[in-house]
Amino acid sequence: MTELDAAQLAIVEYLNQHIQFEINQQKAALGRQARFEYLWPDPMKTPPMSEYEYAARNVDVTFTHSITDRLLEDFWIGFEIFEQTGPMQTIRGIYEQDGQIEEVPFSVQEPEYLYDTGFADDPFVQEAEKKPAQTSNQQVQWPFWPVFPALVALIFLFRRTIARHRRTWQ
Repeated sequence: MTELDAAQLAIVEYLNQHIQFEINQQKAALGRQARFEYLWPDPMKTPPMSEYEYAARNVDVTFTHSITDRLLEDFWIGFEIFEQTGPMQTIRGIYEQDGQIEEVPFSVQEPEYLYDTGFADDPFVQEAEKKPAQTSNQQVQWPFWPVFPALVALIFLFRRTIARHRRTWQ
């Protein structure tokens, strides 16, 4: 536990260097304050830890961003650590905003993620969002006349096929 506690600052620094982060399309840092929660194996139940357990450690590292001066429109996060950690490494990202939680897995195949909140200050975007809402109440009505000849042809073919099968069964 002493080693793990002592490594927290170095881990935060490593994550800030190898994880790219943008808020509203502007570069940001994960931050210097992080909360560590050791998940498996339980360090209090397994002292001293074997080398296998030490390598298989699962840790939650939580960074918190509070944005009060502007609306959160989107954020992007990209992990550039898979060359060092190996292709089997996976990272579970959990994002929480206004009580809604979204979980996103990261891997060497999918190292980045863009979260778009749907909120935008741009008047052009706001106007575009109003238009589909106004037109979505109209139901699309298909004219019956183009479908009618095809329906008659299908019924005619089906009746001929049934009649042909009746003759072969008798």
